[in-house]
Amino acid sequence: MEKTEKISIDGRKENTMKRKWIPVITLTLFMISMPLAATAAEEKWPTRPITITIGFSPGGGMDMMGRLLSEGMGKSLGVAMPVVNMVGANSAIAMDHVNKQPRDGYNLFGISSAVSTFPATGLSKLTYKDFGMVGIMFGNLATFCVAYDSPIKNGKELVERLKKGDLTGSNSGIGGMWHVPQLIVANALGGKFKAVPYTGGPTSALAAAKKEVDFSTSDLSEALTFIKSKMLRPLIVFDDKPYVLDDITIPPITDFVPTMKGKIAGGLGWRALGYPRGIPQDRVNKLIAAFKSTMASGTVKEFAKKNLLPLVDATGAEADKIFEAATQT
Repeated sequence: MEKTEKISIDGRKENTMKRKWIPVITLTLFMISMPLAATAAEEKWPTRPITITIGFSPGGGMDMMGRLLSEGMGKSLGVAMPVVNMVGANSAIAMDHVNKQPRDGYNLFGISSAVSTFPATGLSKLTYKDFGMVGIMFGNLATFCVAYDSPIKNGKELVERLKKGDLTGSNSGIGGMWHVPQLIVANALGGKFKAVPYTGGPTSALAAAKKEVDFSTSDLSEALTFIKSKMLRPLIVFDDKPYVLDDITIPPITDFVPTMKGKIAGGLGWRALGYPRGIPQDRVNKLIAAFKSTMASGTVKEFAKKNLLPLVDATGAEADKIFEAATQT
């Protein structure tokens, strides 16, 4: 009996000890699994669509950029990236909208160099301090055009009329990407013109083709269809070297205004993808990686070549510096 009792008592003691260890082991395993679960959750981002908001109308350079990135980055990240056009105030309305969204990486903003003029124009108080850059995709080639049958036939005649100050000129918005080159040229000439803002580069170009204005300024890519269909005549590119388009050589502004040689940089624009600051850095890094992957694709390179768009391909901190420098000039 003694032996049986001892075995029984020892058995109960052993079982009691086992029961005491079970919660300890369970807690330890739970604590070990917590960082692993957190890491897994981070790796799963994104898990739903990421919206790209563009502040200009469909069909323009910013819209084309947004849709290219939507396709390429969407494939890389494994989610849909719908493009939403929110037109108004030279994209200040769209910027303000994105700035009000949660800092979770699911809302991005198509930033044009026009945003750098906001402090001067008063359209918005938001600057590079509020928005970081995923990357800059394209530069631009500002082109001054007139209707194909306009009485103004060449760059020299356009410059003379700008000196006279009796022309109307369309652009994509006051203080915008195409208004800035107009102002720089007019100021260099001591001339003036009446600025007529439209909702984007294509509508600006169309305005000149329809003779709603005397001349337009837009990206060459945005005027290309009208040029090829002989609705527009390109007279000047905002550069210090000519641009050859098929059998047409478009002279640079410096051919007519030599003092412009040191002022070209101030009017060169760019198109980029940005985000409201405050998004977790690991998510920003994923966005940048997807941007780089898209930029390296044959689709983007072929698109840029076909549409006469200079590739920039600056990302992260490098692109941030460009945005900051443009705002300070």
